[in-house]
Amino acid sequence: MRTGPHLTVDLQAPPAQRWRFDAAQTQQARALLDAYERDLGLARTAADLLVDTLDAMLPDDLRAEHDAVAAALAVPRQKVLLASGYYDAMKAVLGCSAFAVDHGDGVLHGRNLDWWTADGLLRDATLVTRFVGAPAGEFTTVGWPGFLGVFSAVAKGRFAVTLNSVLSDEPPQVALPVVLLLREVLATAPDFATAVATLAATPIPCDCLLLVTGIRRGERVVVERTPGRHALRRAAGPLVVTNDYRQLGAEAAGAASESPIAATSCGRYDALQAELGQAPPRELAACLRPLAQPAVRMTITVQHMAFHAQSGAYAVQLPEPA
Repeated sequence: MRTGPHLTVDLQAPPAQRWRFDAAQTQQARALLDAYERDLGLARTAADLLVDTLDAMLPDDLRAEHDAVAAALAVPRQKVLLASGYYDAMKAVLGCSAFAVDHGDGVLHGRNLDWWTADGLLRDATLVTRFVGAPAGEFTTVGWPGFLGVFSAVAKGRFAVTLNSVLSDEPPQVALPVVLLLREVLATAPDFATAVATLAATPIPCDCLLLVTGIRRGERVVVERTPGRHALRRAAGPLVVTNDYRQLGAEAAGAASESPIAATSCGRYDALQAELGQAPPRELAACLRPLAQPAVRMTITVQHMAFHAQSGAYAVQLPEPA
């Protein structure tokens, strides 16, 4: 099993002292920030406007942290801010498949992160970060150096959450980027119910699907979001989420049919449902098996992972290049 390096971030420390990258992580972070900026392909005026908008949304502590990371990496702060807004601008190129199954008196949560970058940069730069000193307790994310938001995380004794992309025709709103909202919820929500309620009700800039799992059987839900609406989807058996709305309905789907990622969504959904129905995982590591099957894994899959919120345990596997 190939896993990435680990880092600990103390949120009680001043922002300038939280992130301590080694030489390899510094090099990877700079390369990733360059890649995000290239992918966005924004003209200078548009990039400045996006950065100003993001800056206005940030709480003071997070703004200081973005500044500190930019200083630590010796890059313009615009690059770090653009990374936090990347999902909201580029969600059509992200895929992802995830599932949740009851296990003992808790829940197992599996997830593929599907995101294209040249030369496997996102796979090779994977960084597992343990955040300590948060108001509600510690949490662990699977991400990358230089990226301050959250796509995948577990908060020990509270909940786990993963983000999948989706598209609707609803216009975007000005709000805190989804990946930073997730980090705020991980830092402050004391339990599964609070996390779900916050993620359902808080205004967000764009569409997303959030799989949230708790510490007790049955605590598993997909929060389907557009900027202004939400629906909660549950299931008696395995709960699967890929890249389409299944509770909000056709009126939310809109542009989804135009996304090349969404074109594979149903196939991956059906393959996971079939596999989990026949052989549900009984332990954390076994969650990686259905995620790696050819009908679920994509050529852009960069991380397989699994979480158990009750214990805070996690497993991360970096697939060999497709």
